[in-house]
Order: sequence, then C-alpha cells, then structure tokens
Amino acid sequence: MTVVDMGCGQGGFTASIAKTVGAKGHVIAIDDSDEYVEEFTARLERYGVKKRGTLVLKDATNLKSVVSDEFADMIVSYRLLEELRHPYHLAKIIKEMARIVKKDGRVCLTELSATARNKAEETYIRLHKESGDCFFSPDEIVEAMKNADLARVRKRIVNTDIWFSPGLAKQDLGFAQVWFDERVEKSLGSLIEKHGMKYPALQTFSGTKP
Repeated sequence: MTVVDMGCGQGGFTASIAKTVGAKGHVIAIDDSDEYVEEFTARLERYGVKKRGTLVLKDATNLKSVVSDEFADMIVSYRLLEELRHPYHLAKIIKEMARIVKKDGRVCLTELSATARNKAEETYIRLHKESGDCFFSPDEIVEAMKNADLARVRKRIVNTDIWFSPGLAKQDLGFAQVWFDERVEKSLGSLIEKHGMKYPALQTFSGTKP
C-alpha cells in the first residue's frame, strides 16, 4: 500500500502510518517547510520505519511535478488545514488529494473541532486562533471534498482526553503544538493558570474516489 501524508510536520503521524502499512508499504510525506527535517528523520528512525518513508518538500496545493495522477492508495492528513496561509487553499489541497488518489482509494483528513466543551479546550483553541491558524467548519470541508468529486463523504467526531496541566501548558511542547511566550502569557496566562489546556474533539472526514 502507498500512502501520501500531506503536511507531515515532525513526522509523528507519518511514523504511525509507516508502521501500519508494513514492510511492503510506503509513505510519501509532504511538507512545504524544511523546519522539521531533522525531527522527521529522527522520529522515523526511532520507530524503525525510516526505509518506509520518503520526505518531499513541496507546496501541497501543487504536487504535479513530484506526484503523478492516481499514484496512491490513500491520502491522509492530520491537522493540515489549520496551517493554511490562505483559506482559499482549502479547495486546492482537497483537489490535489483527489487527483493523487487511485480509483476506489480514500482521502482521509483529521482536524481539531473549534467547538469547546470547557474552558481548557477554549484556551487551546484560542491559542491557535490567535496565532493565525485556520479553523474551517465541517460543512466547508465536506463541501470541498464533494466539489473535488469525492464520493461517500463522511464526517465523525472523535472525543479526546488529552489534558495539559498549567505547568505543562507553560512549556514549549512542539510535538503537541503547545507553546508559551510573552504574547501567550499576556493573552491567555490567567486562563492557563486556572484551567490548563485540553485538546478539543477531533473531526475526521473521509471520501472515496469513484
């Protein structure tokens, strides 16, 4: 099985997929920044899957020069959409996913919900919104997938139980996308001290190429 991981970052999700596909499978990991190359390589080595993963530094909105049509059995992404610089890139990235996946292959995305169920989740969401992250509504993501001619589009909510105590939330935890600096302290410091932070629910979206 060949899987493309869009927006791989430090490679945590890529390593998990590489273990899942097994020795005969392969993961093409896409990212537009070389910021985490060392972390990515080290993570795949740590989990013994370095030979199953290939890192490609390229903008995910246009991969035609490096990934051919109907190349992969599955396309996945984990929290990619919130990193988009421009909201209109949503449609472009989904169309690229649909182009790359094989007929009857699946496109699967996982994003954070922007609906907070408590103050700790509200603080985590605010941390990312105030840093400029995009939070698309479920309807926007589903519409983009349908407009890319993906079929049997489904969405579901997966509850989480990942908490950060005030002490943890005041650390720089890149792997969990938690950080604390002067700006965060000024904007959210009192909330973090009182409530800590918590991951909100995860939204998963899947569609099949007819």
